[in-house]
Amino acid sequence: MDLTLDEVKALTDSDKIQEIFLKLREQEENVTKDLDKLLKNQAHLETKMKNLNQILPQVASIEKSCESLNDKIHSTNLLAENVSRKVRQLDMAKGHVDSCIQRVNDIINLTKCVEGVQETMASDNYETAASHINKYLQIDKKLISNIDDDVDGSFAVLKDAELRFINNLNNRFDSAVKENNEKGVDRFARLYPLVGRKEDGLSKYSKFLASKVAGRGQFHLTNALKTSKDDKRWGVMFADTLTRLFEDTARIVEDCQIVIDSAYGSDSLVRVLSGIQEECVRQARGTFNNFLQTRSVIDISCAVGGKSTGQQGEQEQPRLDQILEEMVIMNSRAELYTNFVRRKLQQVETESDWQGIVTMKTLQQEAMGHYILLETHFIKQSIQKAMSLETRNKKSLVSSLVDDACYLIQKSVNRAISSRSVDTACAMINNAASSLSVEVCEELQRVVESGYPNSLSYSWQQGSDEQVQEQKESFLTAANNLHATADNVNKLRRSFEVKCEKSFGSDSAALEKLNSCISGFSDISTDFKDALRRAEHALCKAAVFPKIHPVVAEFASSSHVITEDQLYILEVEDPWLQEVVKVVDEVIVPLKQLLHQNIYDNILKISITEMTEYLEKLALTCSYNQLGGLLFDKRLRSLVTFLSGITQWSIREKFARLTQISLILSVERLSEVTEYRTSSVKCSLNSAEIKQTLKLRNDFKKDDINKIIGD
Repeated sequence: MDLTLDEVKALTDSDKIQEIFLKLREQEENVTKDLDKLLKNQAHLETKMKNLNQILPQVASIEKSCESLNDKIHSTNLLAENVSRKVRQLDMAKGHVDSCIQRVNDIINLTKCVEGVQETMASDNYETAASHINKYLQIDKKLISNIDDDVDGSFAVLKDAELRFINNLNNRFDSAVKENNEKGVDRFARLYPLVGRKEDGLSKYSKFLASKVAGRGQFHLTNALKTSKDDKRWGVMFADTLTRLFEDTARIVEDCQIVIDSAYGSDSLVRVLSGIQEECVRQARGTFNNFLQTRSVIDISCAVGGKSTGQQGEQEQPRLDQILEEMVIMNSRAELYTNFVRRKLQQVETESDWQGIVTMKTLQQEAMGHYILLETHFIKQSIQKAMSLETRNKKSLVSSLVDDACYLIQKSVNRAISSRSVDTACAMINNAASSLSVEVCEELQRVVESGYPNSLSYSWQQGSDEQVQEQKESFLTAANNLHATADNVNKLRRSFEVKCEKSFGSDSAALEKLNSCISGFSDISTDFKDALRRAEHALCKAAVFPKIHPVVAEFASSSHVITEDQLYILEVEDPWLQEVVKVVDEVIVPLKQLLHQNIYDNILKISITEMTEYLEKLALTCSYNQLGGLLFDKRLRSLVTFLSGITQWSIREKFARLTQISLILSVERLSEVTEYRTSSVKCSLNSAEIKQTLKLRNDFKKDDINKIIGD
């Protein structure tokens, strides 16, 4: 803190003076500390100063050495500049010499070219003549023109020779094309770039290759149209035609690439490939149009639109199946060829949306549009036919519809996947799932919703009323069909995933899209299972509950305040328990032979749940003494033992509440209830329910119950 003398004299406030004093004292203490530190380091600083004094003479020597080094570097720099100047002069002189040598060589080459062109053209040696003209074209005319009249004359001669050579080359190329001389065409196509006519060569060569594709396409199509209907390949003759077209086109591309790469450069392949691809698409479209006409695809499409009778539709099924197989083969071959073209384009780094691929894809989409329409119709008609021909084998729980429908779905979807078209496969997967839901599931639900006759007796399966018996069998078969189809749909889903993995495994995006569609089969399987649950409940309500309820209701009709003699008699022979067992044996157990095991188990679960809930309601309306409670407990144990023998799962949980009610009703003293509640056994009854149960005992007072249980 710095204050002037006048500022100090002006201070009059004691507090202010005291504050400044304290700050000055603190500042003084800090200064003292700094001085103490410096004094402590005095010896160290003196040592460093001595060392510096010893080094000073050496520094003077180093300074002199640096000055000497600087002089040497300067002289070296001057020398380097002189050497560099001389080198530049030598380079300039060398450049002049090289230029002179080049001019001399050009003049010599010019002379040789004049002589060589005249000789080679006379001997029909076009390769050598093209080489001479290529050398002539590479000569810089500006450097050697106007040297003398001979040089200018040589240029004129070579120019004339160039024009004559190009004219002859065009004639020879055209002649080779007319004669279909492929080796000759390749030979002369290689010469165009040498004589500065690269664009002309590419144009003529591309046209030749395109015409070659056209010729092969027309040849294969003509042979296909001559195929007899008795020929085993008649059903796939258009697929064979496309296959041969694509194979020939691919072979042409492979062969021409050798010429293009060596003579024109790999970047010229796209231009040649454009002409080839355009003609290939044109030939493929011609084949497809003939396919539509010969196979009457348009007429069949009209039939799909509802212009034909059902009988005509059935007659078209085998023919339609064959047409669909051929369409899939055609598209798969187109996909293979398109992938081949893509690989060629990737070699020259061309975009994948190249117009040649787009036009081929457009044709494929048009063809697959017809395919999806017909395949969807095929599935629908085939399933309807399977329904009309449905049969029930006595040795099987399901009808023929289950296997027939799933086989048809699997066949159509696998066929669509084999087309190698992701969009087509996705469309048919969705359509197939829809057909299962609409055609099969809804039909089975219709049978279930028609109801199950409730006039069930001991020998209902041999009922006298044939119509009622038929309705019963139809209901049970529909339930079994729902269960079997739900399982089969999941199997189909897994098989489709494997099929797609094999066909599209290298394309992760396509595989993801396909698996997303395939996942819809899980929802279809759930629909079948939901319909089955409804069928199970409907069967129980119609056939089981009407028989079970009256027998169980007898429980409330008898007294549960009994003597020891009555307990002994009922333990030996209990009419109520015997009647319950009899009804279960007569009503539920026979269903095991008529239903799938899972359905039978569900019927048991539903029936036992209904039985226990109904029995609990009845039990809570009766009055008991201890012996009546013991009888109730014995009845439950016997019933659990019997039902456990006809099930494959534990049913004790279903009887948990009833068992605990019976235990409470059979206690001798109220204190036993307290012990039971504090034991490790899990109690399913709350306090209010326990109190309600205890009040059913005619020998327990309400006040005592309230003391034990509480409010």
